[in-house]
Order: sequence, then C-alpha cells, then structure tokens
Amino acid sequence: MLEERRNKKVSEPVAIDHRSGVPLYRQIIDQILIAISTGQLKPGAQLPTVRQLAIDVQVNPNTVSRAYRELEIRGVVNTQRGTGTFVAAEPTTARDAALHQARLEKYCDAITAEAGKMGFALQELVQALQDRLADRR
Repeated sequence: MLEERRNKKVSEPVAIDHRSGVPLYRQIIDQILIAISTGQLKPGAQLPTVRQLAIDVQVNPNTVSRAYRELEIRGVVNTQRGTGTFVAAEPTTARDAALHQARLEKYCDAITAEAGKMGFALQELVQALQDRLADRR
C-alpha cells in the first residue's frame, strides 16, 4: 500500500501569486483543496515535501508547514512522520464542507482585496453587502 501511495505523488507545484494580497499559506491551502475537489489529487496521493514545495513556489518552508498543518487539522491530509503527507481518504461530506468553506474564504479574500484596491473601507463593503441582503428580503 505504501508503494501504491508513492506512485501517486504530486509532481506539479502549487501556483502562488506573491502580489495577490492573499496570505501565501492560504493560497497553498486553497490550491490543494481545489486540486482535491477537481479530482486532480485523489485520496492517498502524496503531497510534495514541505521543503520541496517551498522551493517550487519560492516561499519559506514555515509557510508550507503552516498550510499542511491547517489541512491536517481539517482532516484533509494525513502526515506520517518519515513517510510524507498524503491526501486523506475521508467521506466526501466532510471534504465537501471543507472545500465549500475554502471557496467561500477565497472569494471573501478576493472581494476584500479588490475593494481595498478600489479605495473602499472594509466597513463600507460589509454595509453594502448587508444593504443588498436587506433589499432582497
């Protein structure tokens, strides 16, 4: 089984945008969650080592470690000391909930970053969203 997992190792690095305003560890988490949701990463697939991914995407290894740790807390990956980090074989409902939350967070990050670029304060954005919601009721 270990040999089978090793054969499923991820070879393509995560794509990071250093200028997006979204924290780098969040980008790593989001990219991995998207890869899982699209089937690019299957249960049992091995993720790159912390060091290798850090080199590939040009970030500090602590950033990758933080992302992997958060994914492990969410139950999306399992880390086996001395062997590596693997996509967990979880029920799809738990994974779907985590993916849904990740997509929402990514969307919120994008909206707040764009609003900031346009000169809007966060409170203005929140108030506008609340007003829209009230209008739809």
